[in-house]
Amino acid sequence: MNKLLHLFLASTCVFITALIAAPAEAKILEEERSLYQNVYMVQEHGYICMRFRKKSHNDLSQSCIFEDGSKQLVFDYYKLAMGATFFLDEPKDILVIGLGGGVLVNHYKEIYPEANITSVEIDEVVADMARKYFSYTDEGEQYKTHIRDGRVFVKRAQRKDQRYDFILLDAFNSDYIPEHMMTKEYLEEVKSILKPGGIIMANTFSSSALFHHESETYHEVFGELYQIRFEDEKTNRVIVVSNEKLPEKRSLLKKVNQLKGIMMQYGVDSLRVFDAINTEVNWDTSAKILTDQYSPANLLK
Repeated sequence: MNKLLHLFLASTCVFITALIAAPAEAKILEEERSLYQNVYMVQEHGYICMRFRKKSHNDLSQSCIFEDGSKQLVFDYYKLAMGATFFLDEPKDILVIGLGGGVLVNHYKEIYPEANITSVEIDEVVADMARKYFSYTDEGEQYKTHIRDGRVFVKRAQRKDQRYDFILLDAFNSDYIPEHMMTKEYLEEVKSILKPGGIIMANTFSSSALFHHESETYHEVFGELYQIRFEDEKTNRVIVVSNEKLPEKRSLLKKVNQLKGIMMQYGVDSLRVFDAINTEVNWDTSAKILTDQYSPANLLK
């Protein structure tokens, strides 16, 4: 077998995720059956990765870090998601729906050490493995982890009038975003718990049949949106929206330059990410909007 691994981009239970194909010779560190899936950890070729066991096709990595403890980000989608920092000014309250390995949360903690960060993950086994293998921790009053469906959490936050400066939507099962977390109604609920001028970033696909429906659904709820996608990356993108007018792209350059140093530590070329930000309407605007009555994510993936 060729020992070079092919890197792919796809999901995590909790977002859109870049992925690594699983070779037979990977060393399995631990495997556990959760309520939702078989979750296992592998060590291979300098990476430690979390995977979900599938019967129909190759297992793909949901979260990965370098075995040597490097802070550099493994997947391009991680790097795209760091583009959220260009839109934020010292957020006080951050919500992450879809923890996965907690890789992005760990990096947001470093960039915003004063922020309160709430992570929501439906699968307790995933959260446990994030703590054990990815150095994820929620120790301290400013960090919380909720083992709960992301939509249920948002509905409860609505009732409690909890609001956030930055919300990252990164919830995936092994194949695609859960259908009840792609609909117009859900996005309206998420929008309602955003502080004025807050930012929502969604980690999602750009290569499935869902692309057109999802894009038009975000446009319906938020109006203007940014997409961040590398030209040579055919699978993943992130969407950036707000409850107020988004800043002009050129106004982000100051923050891009300020963050160059820390981004370099993470293996992120901040100017490359900046160049990847666009407002192009590259989807079919006649695509049917996803709703609670129409959201066939499993058929359109």
